[in-house]
Amino acid sequence: MQKSFLPGRLTALVGLILALTALAALPGLSCATPGSAPLSVFAAAGAKPALDEICRLYEAEYGAEVEVTYGGGGEVLSQMELARTGDVYVAPEQKFMETAVEKALVLPETVTAIAWMVPVIAVPADNPAGITSLADLARPGVQVAITRRETTLLGRYAPEIFAQAGLGDAIEANIVTEAARPDNLLTMLVMDQVDAGIIWNFYATSAPDEIKIIYLSPAELTGVGEMRAALTAFTEDETAARQFLDFLTSAEGKQVFASLGYITTEEELASYWP
Repeated sequence: MQKSFLPGRLTALVGLILALTALAALPGLSCATPGSAPLSVFAAAGAKPALDEICRLYEAEYGAEVEVTYGGGGEVLSQMELARTGDVYVAPEQKFMETAVEKALVLPETVTAIAWMVPVIAVPADNPAGITSLADLARPGVQVAITRRETTLLGRYAPEIFAQAGLGDAIEANIVTEAARPDNLLTMLVMDQVDAGIIWNFYATSAPDEIKIIYLSPAELTGVGEMRAALTAFTEDETAARQFLDFLTSAEGKQVFASLGYITTEEELASYWP
């Protein structure tokens, strides 16, 4: 299938991709004026838009400094484990938090759900392949992308979804790449490098004019993603860490996540995953 760009669209895409690249590359962020002993948060890059805003709000309310280290969920977990430091860990998917609990890297009694994410089909905005359903992903010649099966929960769900629909072999033949992370898959869609991919629903807010998403029915899903946060086992100021965790999971914090396309209530989740 021949892919092409309109000049105006290419300019917009370049700006978006630079922003996505900067998001993935940032090792850390301080969202307050320099001070002593800032609160240290290790967080998944997928939470960055919400956490940046929550950090700003937290600083305004408490006058506290928060330093956030962003990366892949497993990547920042490994960094935290090696450094034996940090106050709060924010996992993008439940499997990373389960690993953190198993390794005694977080305090299990503090694990709290922040938001949920639903696997969806995503396509470029103009949808050149005419994708409207899972069955369309099985058509000969359709280029499909998923995320890595070994390192992402989304990558594990995608083949399960295809198999459950009885389309496993046909769609498997159309998978042309496995992205390291969902934000990498988003870039592929924005650049028209693939016809469709399986991605989390909230990524539609990152490029609303460049991609469109197609929700799957509850019967077509095999699971959802649950973003969780917890105090680490290394925190030296449990009171301050708990204060930030409480703010993160407060109504104000969840409103930030909701505004960015995350699902923040079990009632809303039930409409996608009963």
